[in-house]
Amino acid sequence: MILKFSKKIIEWLENTWKPTFFQLGLTRILFCLGFIVVGLPHFNQISGYDLEFFDPPVGVSLVLGPITSENFWWNFDLIIRIVFVLVLAGFRTKESSIAFGLLLIFGFSYEYSYGKINHNIFPVIFPIIMAFTNWGGALSIDSIRKGGLQLEPKGWPLTFLSFLLGWGYFTAGLPKLIGGWLDPSYSSTAGFILRRYYSSSGPLYLNEMFVKINSLFINKVFDYSTLAFELGFILTIFWAAVYLRAVGVAVMFHLGVLLTVNIPFTLHVLVFLPYIIYFYFDRNSRTSEKFEKFLLEKRKYFIIVLVVLSLGIITDYNPQLFKFHRHMILFLVGIPSFFMLLPDFVHVYLRKVTSRLFT
Repeated sequence: MILKFSKKIIEWLENTWKPTFFQLGLTRILFCLGFIVVGLPHFNQISGYDLEFFDPPVGVSLVLGPITSENFWWNFDLIIRIVFVLVLAGFRTKESSIAFGLLLIFGFSYEYSYGKINHNIFPVIFPIIMAFTNWGGALSIDSIRKGGLQLEPKGWPLTFLSFLLGWGYFTAGLPKLIGGWLDPSYSSTAGFILRRYYSSSGPLYLNEMFVKINSLFINKVFDYSTLAFELGFILTIFWAAVYLRAVGVAVMFHLGVLLTVNIPFTLHVLVFLPYIIYFYFDRNSRTSEKFEKFLLEKRKYFIIVLVVLSLGIITDYNPQLFKFHRHMILFLVGIPSFFMLLPDFVHVYLRKVTSRLFT
């Protein structure tokens, strides 16, 4: 019985996702570009934090103690940028991806030891997980150096990531269920909407509109929808086709959270990129083949852009002309995610249109 169950688990891990090198390489590049738009983290301000607030949880910051050297954190930020460029360019991609994730874990463990928490664990561990997919097998320096012959794309990390995401949403929804979100006499979502309206200094989007509507019925719909999504997401991870639709719902959920209560999980939606790309660039579709051919034909221009971008990242040069609002990522990822929820005949039509763009 146990052996049969173990076999089922291994089968699920290895056979649920069959990504291509192109899909994984495109994921790597778009993830890095998304990180650039949101902004690479700076940890040099840690040296100026008051040590009275240093209260580390179990982890590396508890073992090593406070690090107050300004030079250390300045060099740490520089190393992060250099390693990030290696990930973007796809140079020794597996090693650099793992290193990038570990550096972020180290930096944020100190950042959070002073009480600041951003709930960004998934985009932090994402490059470590994706390193084992061999996402440097295409659109990378590694693919040019090795010819992509010594590696093969792995799908099990995507399955593992889907489980982690499902478990994460479930642990977010369970306290809401226990805490009374099902109670029809009041709405917890309304509380978040009102609190953000009176306390937020950022853009309010649709927040003010829902404050003026002040409908218990609408707010309870939000309550129940949130519970259904967060508790039900983990049930979809066993079927790729169902999970892909759930990913579309997840991105639209986070976009809705931004628009209504102004809570941006901007970096978080980047972890859905491998599934969104998997959905649009089917391994049997000629669209991905044509798109890859298009990128290869224009590679000289992309190399120039990569060199300029890399220099800007390493020197931390960010001209005003290229500054984007970090919330833009949610809207950009939200557009293809919305189309993932549409009927199949719409997708067939869109594939025909996009295939013509690269002919």
